[in-house]
Amino acid sequence: MNPSRTGSDDRSTPLPGEDLDLQAPSVVIDLFNRAAEACLNAPGRAGSVVDLPGRGRLLACGDLHDHGLNFLRLLRLARLGASADHHLLLHELLHGPHMVNGRDLSIRTLARAAALKLQYPGQVHLLLANHDLAQLGGEGIVKDGVNVVRAFDAGVDYLYGNGAEEVRASLGRFLRSFLLAVRCANGVFCCHSLPSPRHLGEFDPTVIDRVPTETDLKYNGHAYRMVWGRNHTQELADTLARAWGCELFVMGHQPAEMGYELEGETMIVLASDHEHGVALPIDLTRSWNRDDLIENALPLASVTL
Repeated sequence: MNPSRTGSDDRSTPLPGEDLDLQAPSVVIDLFNRAAEACLNAPGRAGSVVDLPGRGRLLACGDLHDHGLNFLRLLRLARLGASADHHLLLHELLHGPHMVNGRDLSIRTLARAAALKLQYPGQVHLLLANHDLAQLGGEGIVKDGVNVVRAFDAGVDYLYGNGAEEVRASLGRFLRSFLLAVRCANGVFCCHSLPSPRHLGEFDPTVIDRVPTETDLKYNGHAYRMVWGRNHTQELADTLARAWGCELFVMGHQPAEMGYELEGETMIVLASDHEHGVALPIDLTRSWNRDDLIENALPLASVTL
């Protein structure tokens, strides 16, 4: 890892949404609804994939899980205001470890991501993740003895009171608008995960060519299997690389205690939700192999705010 490649010389990065009252239901409802439209109508989007041209750079990350400090560090590194060809990829923002009286307040980070999307509609790319689907479907995920879906709902109720149901509805529209992938002209393909090998024979890779249907998003649907898969094999990666016209996968979803893990010969797993979390700057003007690309990984703890 080379901390000298941060490119973090812009010291004026504002916190997205800082000019909004994010505890006002009407403000958050409007924000999520407008951000959903921005996601669905993003430049370069076809179906549920955005294709990036061979210029500029993409800053990729792994799961964030409401890690506010690392979110700010990513914004600092991305330098979105410096060039329209600077891109930032974000995923799994909700369900953080820090509760307030048993309530998860990570909807506030989702609101800030929505504000960021509206500020940079062609540069900020939000990937659908398994925790997003769990929250949409009310599917229980237990982490450290806590049902994170219920804790999130409790947080929404606490923050928005009588407006909570409408806030939830607008958040659902926002989450459903997320991408399944960002595909770069240099062969790098970014997604939350890939389907498990045992599901490959039943998986429809053309799911990325459409906005996922409710059937795609439900248990064992094609989008569901894509964001929930683990234990990937090189055979699976090769098969999907041919289907999707790519060479190298950059993902999240799976644990990576030191910030990244390598799978097979063409897969990188990133994590950005802990003190060893990393970001991965990707130069879009050149091709990469896995080992050369991972050398660019940046420890987020090295970024000065």
